[in-house]
Amino acid sequence: MKYKEKSIMNNRKDENKFIKYFLILTIFILFGAIFEWPYGYYTFLRWITCVAAIFIIFKAFEKNIDWAKIVFIVIAILFNPLAPIYLSRSTWIPLDIITAIIFIFTIRIL
Repeated sequence: MKYKEKSIMNNRKDENKFIKYFLILTIFILFGAIFEWPYGYYTFLRWITCVAAIFIIFKAFEKNIDWAKIVFIVIAILFNPLAPIYLSRSTWIPLDIITAIIFIFTIRIL
């Protein structure tokens, strides 16, 4: 294997590691939303979750995983911080938990 090919493979591994750690961070933040926090926490949660969903959308297109494309496009829209969807706290808590669980299962496909 040539040096350039090894370098590309190492970059992919590093990219996948970064995405996995970012997803783990996102999972903790989503589970943390169960508790009462200042409004800024939920804005931060929207940004992190939306970015994580976009990472997974790109990976789903690379690996041609159709269900992940659809699910994470919906998650990215739901958690979009630029055009937020306003729901009650009692609605957001189950959505946050379900989203965290989906992210947990998604780590395995990356």
